[in-house]
Amino acid sequence: MIEDDEDYHILIREMLSAVKSSRYRVTWASTYDEGLREIKEGEHDVCLLDYRLGGRDGLEFLREMGGPECRYPVIFLTGAGDYELDLEAMKAGVSDYLDKSEINPYLLERSIRYAMERRRAEDALRKAYEEMEGRVEERTAQLASANEELKRNAEKIALFAYSVSHDLKSPAMAVHGLARNLHERYAQMPEEKVRAYCERIMKATEHLVALVENINLYIRTRETPVSMERIPLKEMIRIVRSEFSSQMAARGIRWIEPQWDPEILGDRLSVIRIFRNLVDNALKYGGDSLREIEIGYREDRDFHLIFVRDDGVGLKEEDAERVFGLFVRRTPSREVEGAGLGLAIVREIARLHKGNAWNEPNREKGMTFYVSLSKNLSLPC
Repeated sequence: MIEDDEDYHILIREMLSAVKSSRYRVTWASTYDEGLREIKEGEHDVCLLDYRLGGRDGLEFLREMGGPECRYPVIFLTGAGDYELDLEAMKAGVSDYLDKSEINPYLLERSIRYAMERRRAEDALRKAYEEMEGRVEERTAQLASANEELKRNAEKIALFAYSVSHDLKSPAMAVHGLARNLHERYAQMPEEKVRAYCERIMKATEHLVALVENINLYIRTRETPVSMERIPLKEMIRIVRSEFSSQMAARGIRWIEPQWDPEILGDRLSVIRIFRNLVDNALKYGGDSLREIEIGYREDRDFHLIFVRDDGVGLKEEDAERVFGLFVRRTPSREVEGAGLGLAIVREIARLHKGNAWNEPNREKGMTFYVSLSKNLSLPC
């Protein structure tokens, strides 16, 4: 209670002590400054505020409390015939106003109870509104993110369709042209010429089939859900090493692998495919100077880090990120066979394991390709 008349404070306290249904404790502040300090520092349920506080008034006090935005229930105590003042106080944010000449225990207790209930209802309504606004903002952000993802996917699909059309066109036209020439000239050709045409047709069709298989593999990688299991890294490396052992032996390439055999959580076939594609990439593009391929493993708190390092010809700086795109190869397609999807598949597998794929040039020569796989994955229930 903020009231400069001590007698009136005593009267109010006695009225509240007469209320049998509730128990009240009244804190009294006799000055404007004392009352403001008490409001800011204390913990009270309701403020009974006298209009006249020495040379200042309750309306000014309300403004300092925060006005209509104040969440503190305030009951205004005024003199008789102050209707305009009472109305102004209600606009300023008071919960109720009482005429000092008409106050009795029942009226006072009811006003306090209603002020508290009204403020609780307002707080509940405000909280519900804020939660609703939060949900609307969250949902709007989700929709915006989903729309952006759809846009990116649409762009990828358009690029993918164009690239497929472009890459399939060349071997298809080659097959068509060779077959037509063979048909037109068969009678006049010597046997070795026919054999050469047939070999070129077979090579073009093999390229076409391999390209289609790689496209299907990329699509399956994107669309097929991963099946998480605990897999020993050494086992995955051993499988890939056996696949490339004859090729590396023929070229005199040394194989280095980690002695440590950690167990990682991931999709078994996908992890094998990561190693297979990275080793195949090193063999294809390492050049004649390639003499060493190293498989490595590191970890931190959140990720397993797999890497494949080679001492080959390396990459130009402008190609470092580009090679992870669809149908991108480091050298012209005539020099190296392949569809240009291997590294795109590696990055897609990393993404499905909540990680990433990137590369860095070695200090002297060659490249290192890194793949991170999250440790925060879970086994199927």
